[in-house]
Amino acid sequence: MCFRVIRLLGLVVAGGLLLGLPAYFWIGDRQQVLRFLYPAQALLTAPSLSCSVGAPAWLASAANFSLRDNSSPSGQLAHVTPDGTLHECHYGWHSIPLLSSRVTKESRFRYASMTKALTADAVLRQVSTGRLSLDDHLLDLLLPDVAITDTRLQSVTIEHLLRHSAGFDRLRSTDPMVVRNRKPWCPYTAEPLTKVTLDFAPGERYAYSNLNYCLLAMVLERVSEQPFRQLIEREYGLQPRDIRFVDGPYRADEVSYDFRNSNFYGDDYWRYFDFQALSSSAGLSGSASALASLWATLRDQRGFSVEHAAAEEICEPNRLRGCYGHGVFSYRESGSTLTLHAQPGFLYGSPSVLLLDNHGGVTVWVGNGMRHKGSSTDSMTQFLYRELNAFYASRVPQ
Repeated sequence: MCFRVIRLLGLVVAGGLLLGLPAYFWIGDRQQVLRFLYPAQALLTAPSLSCSVGAPAWLASAANFSLRDNSSPSGQLAHVTPDGTLHECHYGWHSIPLLSSRVTKESRFRYASMTKALTADAVLRQVSTGRLSLDDHLLDLLLPDVAITDTRLQSVTIEHLLRHSAGFDRLRSTDPMVVRNRKPWCPYTAEPLTKVTLDFAPGERYAYSNLNYCLLAMVLERVSEQPFRQLIEREYGLQPRDIRFVDGPYRADEVSYDFRNSNFYGDDYWRYFDFQALSSSAGLSGSASALASLWATLRDQRGFSVEHAAAEEICEPNRLRGCYGHGVFSYRESGSTLTLHAQPGFLYGSPSVLLLDNHGGVTVWVGNGMRHKGSSTDSMTQFLYRELNAFYASRVPQ
């Protein structure tokens, strides 16, 4: 009898530990528990991967890599070949906890900074019509004949803004576009430019900045005499492609985003930012296939205009983000002939990258998670570089 009681107590204690310890850790550090469980989740998600008929094997490999390495429980990859054939892969579910519905080719993801490449193309269209010049000065267009604190601003040109070499460095001073709970002054007024102090002399080096592209949107509105969103919709026919601007809240056809590796923001992050102001730098959403098809159409019309920037002495093409052109950075690994013109994107839980290659191909990746350490877009760009390099090499006649 005593032995039975002891065994029963042992079972109760063991059961309590089995139930209590997970609950303890879940309550104490839910994100850490979710991080620990992610490899199992990725393993269970892998069978949901689906690719279009005839898709090259490297596309599925890249999709699997994004699932494992980038902690994105859902994602899409699209590639348009130089001859115009669209291939795509997708995986995951719209709502992971409930497994409510599978991600499809049409599922919506936030494009984040991939938007900048389209803004750059819009600027270059204005240049091609003669309404704008790459040598035009920012202040002449927005604040002519106004006294300013930093006279170096007088030399900032449209080309400086396009190439992220205007003098704004978000690592040295605050990025006014993404300050929590603070409405940015751009694109509503240019007056604060009179008090801005640049972080470096224009043209001296590259420094990625959302403000560059907000200022370009202000210039576009000035020369086109229409709101930025209206201009982009008219120029690129976004609605038939189901590409939409983000206003903050998630759309009904949009995936859910995974924030287990975010130490600050959660799924309500959008409440703290002004998405109207971010229209030109991180404003668009849609599917990977829709964006890849759009850029393939632009390629067929007049080539990739954003890749035609002249070489500069400060350019380092063998380093990621070491050589900016017009809205994209150029990247070529040593000893290779493949050049990628890349525009990565990142909003909280929304990594992505647009790749335009020198063979004429277009590749777009979108995900719904983020790595705990390191850059999701950098690791994906380098993986895709290797896959594309091997893919094109295999097509060259021996």
